[in-house]
Amino acid sequence: MEFWTSGTGVTRVRAFPSSLANGYDEYVRAAQEAETLGYDAYGASEHHFMYDGFMPVPLQALAAAAAVTTKIKLITGAMLLPLYDPMQAAEQAAALDVLSNGRVILGLGMGYRPLEFDGLGSPKRTRGVRLVEGMQVLDLATRGEPFSYEGRHYSYSDAVLCPRPVQRPIPMWFCGGTSVKAAQRAGEAGLPYWLANAPWERVSEIVSEYRRVGRAAGRPEDQLRIAAFKDVCIGDNMAEAEALRQMFIDTFYEEHILGYGYLVDDDGNHVYNPPHEHPLYRRFVDSIYCGTVEMVVEELKRYETAGIGALFLASPQWAIISGKIMPEFGRG
Repeated sequence: MEFWTSGTGVTRVRAFPSSLANGYDEYVRAAQEAETLGYDAYGASEHHFMYDGFMPVPLQALAAAAAVTTKIKLITGAMLLPLYDPMQAAEQAAALDVLSNGRVILGLGMGYRPLEFDGLGSPKRTRGVRLVEGMQVLDLATRGEPFSYEGRHYSYSDAVLCPRPVQRPIPMWFCGGTSVKAAQRAGEAGLPYWLANAPWERVSEIVSEYRRVGRAAGRPEDQLRIAAFKDVCIGDNMAEAEALRQMFIDTFYEEHILGYGYLVDDDGNHVYNPPHEHPLYRRFVDSIYCGTVEMVVEELKRYETAGIGALFLASPQWAIISGKIMPEFGRG
């Protein structure tokens, strides 16, 4: 199993209460540390119009990380593809793939914050279909050959991508939250699926549905690959681990996720600022796993046994993860 991470988790602890804008240098420095510690990939996410300077262009951030590293993969997690013309996104990704000598992985999401779609003049209602079509275009474009494409939202005739990337095509993942609809969409299209943080029971349900739909659509097993975001808080005891989780909630998640409609109910409606006793809020809190090193290893083994090939651990506890957890998976 691969282990991916991001500088975001480090910034939460080391740079708080500084803004993320002041953490850009820390983000680049952390890329070097992640590579030294043996992580497989280092990520950058995307949000727009944030007062704290949250990085809005993940490929730009990863270009800075590429300049100070040599082997770690560079992954967007997630790049909001419906906010781009697919060929523009392919151009930018290909340029970074050349600059990094073939280290780019694209985690591509549909987005959920209305202000981002409104502010960039992109219709939110069609974002799901446009994500699938955009990924199909990216796959064709980054193969390095002339191609044509005719979809509901995008159309290209005899298009050629320049520059051509080192990887042909560039690896891609459909970042689809924890909704059944997103899992079904990814499975039907045969796209590798990267699901969001969730309690194990929800993860198991989504993984099963993704595979069921993919197989029903006739997709080969090697296309039905799965990765997962996983927040973990590690302590010598449960009290220490839960205190760390509460710090993350107080300083990051309350505003940057819960306040922007990240939680979605079973009807697909966004839930803003729910009370703490709300079932969706409790499920989100429970998705941040708390435990000792031994408990976290046991939890992550569930993911490995379920065939999940990569875990994105945006945690500041890098030394513990690389020194005590990754060796339990044959790493280090």
